[in-house]
Amino acid sequence: MLKSNSTVKLPDIMVEFETIEKERRDYGNFPGEKFIEVSRNKAIQDDGSENSFLQIATGFYQDEEPQYKKRFTVPTDEKAVDHVVEKLPEMFEKEVEAQESEE
Repeated sequence: MLKSNSTVKLPDIMVEFETIEKERRDYGNFPGEKFIEVSRNKAIQDDGSENSFLQIATGFYQDEEPQYKKRFTVPTDEKAVDHVVEKLPEMFEKEVEAQESEE
């Protein structure tokens, strides 16, 4: 399990973000060029309250260091996760079909 922390100061609120676990996979035309990462995270407010969430992030490597480009968070709610798991392959298949019809 890999953990990392970062802190963000909002007006009158201090929030610390902790990565509990993450899995990264390279993709693209060149190995080590781009990556996609799925992670479990939590936000800890200065009053001690916590909010867990899942995150999908994409990025690229610069001097072999990961640089994050885009992030998408999913609440740790079974209905929300089930919806993403169900719809993502469907949307991907439609995108593949659309690209094939353009050729």
